[in-house]
Amino acid sequence: MNKKIELSLAFIIVLLLTLSFGSAEANYCCEKTVSGAWCQNAPQEQCDSSYQAAPTSCESTSYCKAGCCFDSREGLCMESTPQRVCEASNGTWADNKDCNIIQCQLGCCVLADQGAFVTLTRCKQISGFYGLKTDFRKTITDELTCIATASSSDRGACVTDNGVGGKTCKFTTRDNCKGSSLVLDNSTNASKSAPGFYKDVLCTAPELGTDCGKSTKTTLRDGKDEIYFTDTCGNVANIYDANRYDDPKYWRNVYKKSQSCGAGASNAGSKTCGNCDYYLGSIGKRATGVLGKPTYGDYVCVDLACKKQGKKHGESWCVTDKPIGEGLDTVGSRYYKEVCLNNEILTEPCADYRNEICIEGKFGSFTEAACRPNRWQDCLQQLEGDDCTNVDVRDCIWVPEYYYSTTTGQIEKSTNDTNSDGNLNDPSPKGICMPNYPPGFNFWGSSNAVGVSSSRSSTNATPSFGANAPSFGTGYVNPASSGTSATAMCAQGNADITIKWKKTEKPLVFWDDEEQDGEWECKQNCQYVLSRRLSGNEQPDKFINYQAWANEMNNICFKFGDCGGYINFLGEYTDEGYAAYYNNRRIAGSGGAEVIQSTANTSTTASATTPTFTNPSSSGTSTSSSGVSGFSGLAIKEWIKQLTS
Repeated sequence: MNKKIELSLAFIIVLLLTLSFGSAEANYCCEKTVSGAWCQNAPQEQCDSSYQAAPTSCESTSYCKAGCCFDSREGLCMESTPQRVCEASNGTWADNKDCNIIQCQLGCCVLADQGAFVTLTRCKQISGFYGLKTDFRKTITDELTCIATASSSDRGACVTDNGVGGKTCKFTTRDNCKGSSLVLDNSTNASKSAPGFYKDVLCTAPELGTDCGKSTKTTLRDGKDEIYFTDTCGNVANIYDANRYDDPKYWRNVYKKSQSCGAGASNAGSKTCGNCDYYLGSIGKRATGVLGKPTYGDYVCVDLACKKQGKKHGESWCVTDKPIGEGLDTVGSRYYKEVCLNNEILTEPCADYRNEICIEGKFGSFTEAACRPNRWQDCLQQLEGDDCTNVDVRDCIWVPEYYYSTTTGQIEKSTNDTNSDGNLNDPSPKGICMPNYPPGFNFWGSSNAVGVSSSRSSTNATPSFGANAPSFGTGYVNPASSGTSATAMCAQGNADITIKWKKTEKPLVFWDDEEQDGEWECKQNCQYVLSRRLSGNEQPDKFINYQAWANEMNNICFKFGDCGGYINFLGEYTDEGYAAYYNNRRIAGSGGAEVIQSTANTSTTASATTPTFTNPSSSGTSTSSSGVSGFSGLAIKEWIKQLTS
């Protein structure tokens, strides 16, 4: 006689943040969504109930009407900005989407010999940064005229009578010189040179015949990086070049920066050249004992690099707690940008809760970094690998080892298990789309705490992916005020599993009327068993690697965000974010109760002569038909249904 017994062993993993989302059409304008984004067209249930919502597009509402947002601190104007978005960023909103308001009126901001077409407030800020007096010309109404006005402020020698029969000179602009514009003639006798303005000529030019001569003194100019010679009258001359001190031409005509010593280099630490360049990593400062004494004067080009860190002045780079990306960001971790500026390392944090990530790139040997938004919100909605990993649109990774099962409605690991007909148990496409940089959650807040104690039970939400996946908006998550997004995100990792065994009994022989032990054979989810075949007198549940399954499911959990059991940014591990159960008893994690009482049907209808394997902790219903007897796992399945409903 040949008898077969089928055994089902079920497990469940319970995340501590759970919430189910239904689907709805995106036909409401949410002043603010539950994920913290402002002025979004979304389903009604995703609108934050503390704010306004209307069944229309945001363009048609008053609270999300587009206007002009003025940043009074930076002096910047942003056109077509919703009012609530502007107010949330501490801006001043005006009902004029083209920003035709007085605060946004542009003019020419003159910065020494350069110009910027900006607002008055912005001009004040830039001028203050460079230590210059504010020179804002609102009568100039276009950028080209502004640039031309600033760059055409000619400088040269302004020659005047000194009142005692001679001539003196001041190096200044054409506007500040009352004399006529003249051209220096090399053949002209110095005593006959007329008073007036001589463009690009120094006061020390012999042909001018002034009382100004060359000197060994040097100076710094406002808004300039370089070191300059001065003459005996105190006028600025050319860039300091000790090797050209005795060159008459260098004291006659103005030489451009590009024509001066060490052009294109920082010249940091040079004793003979004052052609400093801030963008190349140097600036003129008074010499000290550490810097060394220059050949002439009291100033040298100082190196602005951060030598201890091996970084150039102006370089920026990303800093974070490792590991980075691939769904492995630790709990509480954050991205930062560090900048080397004026010999110092400045740290600029990206938005908290990993709402922003830091990216960097190389330009030759120069590194630049920037914070940008973390685009994880629609990862769960992607069902194709190419869509998931489209870096132009989102920050997601494709995990081929797992998939969303349309049969069980949960995440499962890809297998090659087949049913009795030889077909795959679940022919669904394999792979799941997850955030590359999982978002962070304020799980310690009272409104959305996830640190469930061991005496408190948890509830599950049904995971959903693709078109039915929860929408998490497109803006920044504000976990402190919205626990819904964190709850819904973590709930996508809830799962259970069934492992099936089949028992084949040995036939009776005529000289022995006792039933033989037979053999157990694993038929489904066998990757979690220690041996696929067992003798008939063994109990299969003793050969199941419960921890392996729990670990694999937890590895998916923490990729959703600050969910499951994982390490924090200090490297400390905690397993309070999940719990896995078998036979109502916790087998992994510490986030739920140790034992959960089952309310399942525990009646038994098996024949006394039918070999039956019964769950040690809960009874199942056994049936016998055509020589086949099977264990249904009813008690465990009923318990799962209660938790996941």
